[in-house]
Amino acid sequence: MGKAQFNDRLFFVLLTATAFLVSGIASTKTDYEIKKEIRDSFHEFDKHYSMKIDFVNYPDYDADLFWKNMEIEENATKLSDDQFVNGKAIVDLPFKFKFYHINYYSVSVTKEGTILTDEPPDAWIIAPLNAKVGMTRCNVYHLHQGDSFYVQWNNFRFNHDKFGEHEFSFQFRLSASGEIVFVYKKVPYNLTNLRKNCDFCLEEKFGVRFPHQEDFKFPPYYVTYQLGYAMDFGKYEVKQGTVIRFVSADMCMFRKTCRACIRTKFREGPYKFSSCSWCPEIQKCSSTRDSLRHVWKENKCDIHHVNAQVFCKFNNLSQVPIQRDMEKDIIKNIGGFPRFTMTDILATDIDVSNSYELLWVFILLTVVVIICISASILFKDKIVKICYTLPSNEPDQPVDNNQAQDQNND
Repeated sequence: MGKAQFNDRLFFVLLTATAFLVSGIASTKTDYEIKKEIRDSFHEFDKHYSMKIDFVNYPDYDADLFWKNMEIEENATKLSDDQFVNGKAIVDLPFKFKFYHINYYSVSVTKEGTILTDEPPDAWIIAPLNAKVGMTRCNVYHLHQGDSFYVQWNNFRFNHDKFGEHEFSFQFRLSASGEIVFVYKKVPYNLTNLRKNCDFCLEEKFGVRFPHQEDFKFPPYYVTYQLGYAMDFGKYEVKQGTVIRFVSADMCMFRKTCRACIRTKFREGPYKFSSCSWCPEIQKCSSTRDSLRHVWKENKCDIHHVNAQVFCKFNNLSQVPIQRDMEKDIIKNIGGFPRFTMTDILATDIDVSNSYELLWVFILLTVVVIICISASILFKDKIVKICYTLPSNEPDQPVDNNQAQDQNND
């Protein structure tokens, strides 16, 4: 993680924590103020658990910590009008951008406040504002700093008699890890009212949208899911000081083999990770809460699935039994002793916390065995000597009797 990205993320975490602490002081605030603060700071997943957002409305001076002043940044580049062809300017990225399962090395920037793919037929969009085509004028800058790439729209105005008087300023940041952050420096209008009163100003949604087509070997054969996090201007109040962070969540559905599926983890809680599950019947991987959840249940994958790598070898069966029944069958077929290699045992990862515990037990037992073997080799002679010099179990005889017997023998 680069220094610039680390500082931005640290600021975001600290300021978000401060916002929640402040919202907890309820004794001097009205219910309306408390609800407003909760609305202004929250964390959510989209309905497919493909993306998580952190939405915070900061005071102006706090949001400035995330803002780059492109006019004084030495390496900032301003896009000229000649660079825009059909409304788009192609900009090469300084690093590989992995957007879900696809790698991108360049993007298209528009004057409407959007970032698009320049590789058809992909049609994803990253939109901090998403104005309608041909309705804006602005200065667009981009900057590469550390492991972050920035695009900034300054002096942004609508081509409208009533709403073209004041300027917007907003920024997009992309990190090498795929994290996306929107920062709003100047928002002179209420965007909900702007969209209602200006039919030619804003599209309906902003945020991140990634259409993904999933292919199947059975009807309906392919389905297009809208991943990312699309936001409505009426529900999400964007204003001066708003910062929105987007992070990819469950990645299970993009794994195409059983082993790759089981090795992939997704976060279920602050400190809990779980493995993805593989369904041999439909040859799909899922977290069971993502966009494949309906297909998962329809094909009984909630019962017949695999979530341990040791069972991936049975992946060619058209119908896999319940996993505990598979274990019984394996033991029965090979004479009661499961022939699992150490690689299979270590690869079996049903629960992350349990796997660590089992690993520590295995290490401890190995150490004990090594110590016992070493002790038996090093102290073998001493052990034998001790055994041969132990006193006899027969009762002791008086010395005088022994002497008398010796005299009689003489």
